[in-house]
Amino acid sequence: MLSRLRKYGSWFLAFFFALAAVLWIASGEFGGRNEPDARKEAAHLAARQQIPQVRVRTQTVQQHTQTLVVQARTKAEKKVTVAAETTGRVVELLVDKGDTVEKGELLARIDAQDKPARLAEARARLDQRRIELEAARQLSEKGYRAQNQLAEARAYYEEAMAAVSKADIALADTKVRAPFAGQVGDRMVEVGDYLTGGAPILRLIDLDPIEVVADVSERDVGMLHIGDSATAELITGERIEGRISYIASEADEDTRTFGVEMTAPNPDRRARDGVTASLRVAVRQAPAHLLAPSILTLTDQGMVGVKYLDEEDRVRFQEVNILSDTREGVWVTGLPDEVTLITVGQNFVNVGQEVEPVEESDVVNSLEGTPLDLPQDAPGKPGPEARP
Repeated sequence: MLSRLRKYGSWFLAFFFALAAVLWIASGEFGGRNEPDARKEAAHLAARQQIPQVRVRTQTVQQHTQTLVVQARTKAEKKVTVAAETTGRVVELLVDKGDTVEKGELLARIDAQDKPARLAEARARLDQRRIELEAARQLSEKGYRAQNQLAEARAYYEEAMAAVSKADIALADTKVRAPFAGQVGDRMVEVGDYLTGGAPILRLIDLDPIEVVADVSERDVGMLHIGDSATAELITGERIEGRISYIASEADEDTRTFGVEMTAPNPDRRARDGVTASLRVAVRQAPAHLLAPSILTLTDQGMVGVKYLDEEDRVRFQEVNILSDTREGVWVTGLPDEVTLITVGQNFVNVGQEVEPVEESDVVNSLEGTPLDLPQDAPGKPGPEARP
């Protein structure tokens, strides 16, 4: 008996420890029934904590005025080269480069030479022909002079009148006057230069009003009309407003564009000729949304759009059409009249995913009075400019 106990004692000991382990596990499974519920609740809470938060803004559609913007340049309404109309030596120059002159103002004087004497001679002969014509008329009325002789006297008189007019014009041509009010540009002659008819003397530029000229594509020219309000932003910083005064009826054969001109008042002549500018014309109104460029999303298929939330707080994607890009933001169409846009976090959620929305206004209010508070017009703070 003792030998059998020694022989099988180790097996009994092992069986005893195994039975004890089974009973301990069973007591934990059936006796602690509240522990699985607690684990399930913790797992459910963890799942809820995995729903991502995104910042959103609800906005409604607005009426947007679409603006056509084209590259342009300023152009003086009148720009001529004042030339000599007679032959002679320049004896006087009364203006210099940059001077402002009025219409009819004397610019230069050319040597008259014998032109005053020729005018005096022509006037004396005219007086003689007038006397001869009067005598011929009186004799013709008394029957002492034939009608052909009266006609001859009248022809001599008219010839003398033409000679006086010609001599008067020749003398007047020695005085070079401004054909219109403007500003003197380059001056090509100096006192003492000998000129022939047609020789250039100086440039005269009329800057009031000023014209802004541009070439508009055949796709856009149909949106413009004579009289449309327009604005030109010059590269020098000036901003001038006017109206469309000319639209070409035919396209340029090389560029297939149409010439367009805007005319604007320029009383102080601050806008100069030949300055690069951007011409802006309001062409039409359309309902659209103003968005910050940062909330736009590009899909793998190359579509540009935005992510927004549906009624169940699930992410949706909508392709948009960009109307214009302005300093305030991007104007787009294709969205519902009222939409809840994802403004922060849109790149970290997928279409169809449930999210927890946080209103921008709540974020701003929570930061008021803290070191993170920003002025209303600070970049990055939500506001009328539609920045996220």
